[in-house]
Amino acid sequence: MLENTLPRQRKCYNNDMKQLFEMIAVLVGMYVVYALTMGKWNYTSQARQEQRKTQLKEAGLSVRFYFMHPRTQFLLTLASGGVFTLYWLYKQWSQILRGFKRLDGTPLPGTAWGRALGGWWSFFALANLINRTCEYMQKETSWPSWLWGPVWLGGLGLVFIPVEISYRVAGFIIFCLVPVIFQRRLNTLTSEHISAFPRTVEIIVTLLGAACVTGAVMVWRKFLG
Repeated sequence: MLENTLPRQRKCYNNDMKQLFEMIAVLVGMYVVYALTMGKWNYTSQARQEQRKTQLKEAGLSVRFYFMHPRTQFLLTLASGGVFTLYWLYKQWSQILRGFKRLDGTPLPGTAWGRALGGWWSFFALANLINRTCEYMQKETSWPSWLWGPVWLGGLGLVFIPVEISYRVAGFIIFCLVPVIFQRRLNTLTSEHISAFPRTVEIIVTLLGAACVTGAVMVWRKFLG
């Protein structure tokens, strides 16, 4: 029986790895398309530069963001079962709402908690705002929200739908990783040293998030599993 089981396990493992590599290939392909099209766009004249800056200011920029070490953010998001992303969104929007500037003076609507809990839509606005501010400050930008947003939400969706474990693990890692990519862009806007050691409140949020996720999984398995 063992001789028959081992080949089947090896075959399943090979299929999982093949599917994981296919997902990675799709993401690489998306980046290549962006890099060869929108990513290669640049200004052609001083007049275009000024016009673009005016467009960015009309859409809105921010002079305040929440800065933290990208590696720390990734590890805390993993350890909290993804819950730390809600806290990250809250901290970003709480800073942005106090530092948002638009050419016509119109403030951003809503609250930081409302935007954090509605992260499935506010993430798109946040990604666009980060890219606009980085572009205005002549820093490197990331993919636009219409590329990263579906990737981020798609990763979360893979965690909950009935697919093979390799897809779920890959989806969870993608969900945790995408906000980190934008945090790396944000960190180019400050010259201050960013410690890799997490703040006390970040540790507390991570522990609470891990406890909530663990409890939810146990309840699911006991009553619905």
